[in-house]
Amino acid sequence: MKERELADALLTALDAGERAVLCTVVATAGSAPRGAGAKMAVLPDGRSLGTVGGGRVEQLAIRHARELPPDAAPHTLHSALDGAGMICGGEVTLCFTPLTPALRGALQRWRDLLAAHSPGWFCLSLTGQGPALTVTDREPDARPDLYREPFGREGTVYLFGAGHVSRALVPVLAGVEFPVVVYDARPALADPAAFPGADRVLCGSFAAIAEHLTVTPRDYVVVMTPGHADDLTVLLQVMPCRPAYLGCIGSRTKAAATRRALAEHGFSEEEIRRLQLPIGLAIGARTPAEIAVSIAAQMIAARAALRGDHSPKPCPEAAEKESLS
Repeated sequence: MKERELADALLTALDAGERAVLCTVVATAGSAPRGAGAKMAVLPDGRSLGTVGGGRVEQLAIRHARELPPDAAPHTLHSALDGAGMICGGEVTLCFTPLTPALRGALQRWRDLLAAHSPGWFCLSLTGQGPALTVTDREPDARPDLYREPFGREGTVYLFGAGHVSRALVPVLAGVEFPVVVYDARPALADPAAFPGADRVLCGSFAAIAEHLTVTPRDYVVVMTPGHADDLTVLLQVMPCRPAYLGCIGSRTKAAATRRALAEHGFSEEEIRRLQLPIGLAIGARTPAEIAVSIAAQMIAARAALRGDHSPKPCPEAAEKESLS
């Protein structure tokens, strides 16, 4: 479940007067099925939305959330996964946040920032001190009683070309929470109905993309136009923007020719090295669906690497050494 969908579900539960508990992984050690930032909501009827890793530890988390008294304060629980009937051998710390009407404003702000793909910080009290949940657009101070999680730091994927691979790629990217904009010069292919997972579908000249969009260093660019000339036209416009990820579809022969052309246009060796061409991981992909998987996998790896120090900030020293078992 996407975080925006989880936020929508939590808001719906609050508006219906239902008591929900938000379970969030705030720290891990060793091998764990999900990292810090994984979230699950538990509703009074036992339904759970999202996941904190599945298996026995998730079952225990659901049970614990359902047994909390109405006036329970936010708190953390720690579990060794081998002691919870799992063989991962790692450890996980969960924060349990009972949701009350007073938290609706923070939840709504989180949901709105997610929907707008705007950066922000999702913060939880680990000890019941201060607000249980806050959402802000400024980085909060690090404190041992506060879990801080940035979101929305990655930008939009601009996918140039609306062919078969693009049609296969958009739902894969949307499924792993990349916002996608599709751009093509061909009106017949730049059809929003063909890309239900895309945020927008634009039609315009490949030679004048600045008239329709602005690429920033936060964004990801995938170039798959109908031909080599159009690919080069797009690359010459987006490379000076230094996007976080830049990939172009094509053979190794095309790659060599494109790199020569970019050098002739004055791009440095370092700038050209940033271009993923051929695009995607070498997994032997042949069909559009397989190629889409290889591209999405490369982009997921790029996103994980780019997060760097901006990954969720766990506060393990604040975790209570109480077992979920």
